[in-house]
Amino acid sequence: MTLRSLLGIALFSLAGCSSLPSPDGSEAGGQQDGGYLNIETLTGLSSKVVETSGLALHAGRIWTINDSGNGPWLYELDEYQGEVVKRVRVADAVNIDWESMAADERYLYVADCGNNSGRREWLQLYRINWQQLLNVSESEPVASQYVEFSLADPGPVQGVHKHDNDCEAVTVVGSELWLFIKGWLTGTTRLYKMRTDIDNQAPVSTETWPVQGLITAADYSADRKELVLLGYTLGRFSSDTFLWRVPVVEGQPDWSAARYHDLWPSGQWEGIAWRGDELLLTREKSILGEARLGRIQLAPRSRQN
Repeated sequence: MTLRSLLGIALFSLAGCSSLPSPDGSEAGGQQDGGYLNIETLTGLSSKVVETSGLALHAGRIWTINDSGNGPWLYELDEYQGEVVKRVRVADAVNIDWESMAADERYLYVADCGNNSGRREWLQLYRINWQQLLNVSESEPVASQYVEFSLADPGPVQGVHKHDNDCEAVTVVGSELWLFIKGWLTGTTRLYKMRTDIDNQAPVSTETWPVQGLITAADYSADRKELVLLGYTLGRFSSDTFLWRVPVVEGQPDWSAARYHDLWPSGQWEGIAWRGDELLLTREKSILGEARLGRIQLAPRSRQN
């Protein structure tokens, strides 16, 4: 989803205070402003992945996808040069609007969940075996398992980008896939939890959070027990990028202890993935800058049982 057509529309503004307000003006619980975090640029990205929309790591290798208007391809990236070192087609798949990637030890998940109009009823999830993906050559497609789902409680639609039914962020937490809504209308996100192996699901949202922007990516670290949500806000002539860090306690997110960070440099950052105590991010090419692979280094966190 390009920012070019969206700049000039003032959707959200962030308050520079330690307790962040929700869209209705009330305080958003106990969330704290954690200050700025710097995104270190590792490399520019190949012209083959300038519309990067997701990020996943496995066995020390970095994978991304392009969003709508592109084919059903998975791209392995070279961390140091940003080049595509392997491109694999997903068999029997269509890229309607691939927007996010998630991973566990056995599988890579690709979410075809983009919904700019707000009226798309059925969304898709492709589950790909990691071992098969790593072993397959570029000349043959990799097999996938297909899961279709819909949101049981979509919100009202006032027009394109005037609804809270879009989705660009999924991550695996334990045995569940967590899906986060991109709230064009209210600047909130809804959390949905679903199985990764059952077709024709209709999950119901379990929580709504006042994230005050548009969520584009999510990832969970089982080691740190921490969820991150990546997003941006749109001003009249600019876009600001932010990160929410949410503790997960006994498998449940604790929004009351969430921390908010502004990120710099801003831009259309669309993918995020944990790697130890650091975060890798990808930025799509837009009016705000070239496609990039970046990194945020965080302080080590004590591991919990």
